[in-house]
Amino acid sequence: MLDQNTFMETIKAVSEIMRTSQEPLSKEEILSYFKDMELNENQENMVLEFLLTPHEEAAEEEQAEETEEAKAEEVETEPEKSDKQEEKQADNECMPDSRMFQMYLEELSDIPEYSREQMNEMYAKLLDGDEGMIHTISNAWLRNVLEIAKKLAVSSDGFEDVVQEGNMGLFLCLSDLCGSKEQTDVEKELLLAVEESMKDCIRELTGEDESENAMVGKVSLVSEAIKYLKEEKGHEPSLKELSDYTSVSEDELSDILDLIDKAKKQGKQYE
Repeated sequence: MLDQNTFMETIKAVSEIMRTSQEPLSKEEILSYFKDMELNENQENMVLEFLLTPHEEAAEEEQAEETEEAKAEEVETEPEKSDKQEEKQADNECMPDSRMFQMYLEELSDIPEYSREQMNEMYAKLLDGDEGMIHTISNAWLRNVLEIAKKLAVSSDGFEDVVQEGNMGLFLCLSDLCGSKEQTDVEKELLLAVEESMKDCIRELTGEDESENAMVGKVSLVSEAIKYLKEEKGHEPSLKELSDYTSVSEDELSDILDLIDKAKKQGKQYE
């Protein structure tokens, strides 16, 4: 079974590296951070899909930024919104207005809706070990995840992160339930997993959570980067090589390496 805390922190750290890296990471480089977690093929594909799709969309958003700015003046002269549109906007005040999130909403409209009977059949197949149901149920639950986020989030700040964390919590729970063959209320378990992941994210965004877990995740990530570069280059990576690879500043890396050295002396492992 996956260590969910370590997995989530690694997802966040790799996502940040992909966002700030000058060169895109290959699939092999991405999966190298998860090699000690013993993911199966389906889980690896889900991780790649989760990390690569938002990364690509973010690039498209960045390319379209100037176009959006050029249209700013036109927005001011647009006709007033209808009462129906205003009501819809009021209902979704917490949702951001970014291009990437609007693309996400458009994708939701293309996902088929399933009846209660169909969902129960898919839950049964999941418990019996059908790994294909992880992806199918994840898609079927995307609207649910959005609605839960709208109930829990109080503003648009960090809303996309809350939705993303909810989707990852959903994926982890589905992976754990797959093949369990136990009498389980799958819908209840998924709801609890999504809500808990979102609440953890909201606590971090609002400063209610300590940064210790994030630091542990970053230390673990740097440790994995050292192993990977050592195997690839045949020698201990320099501070600059580590910085280029992880997009973490050399000053911060020095502090992290000190933590790793202290942990080794105390017999601890950040893996």
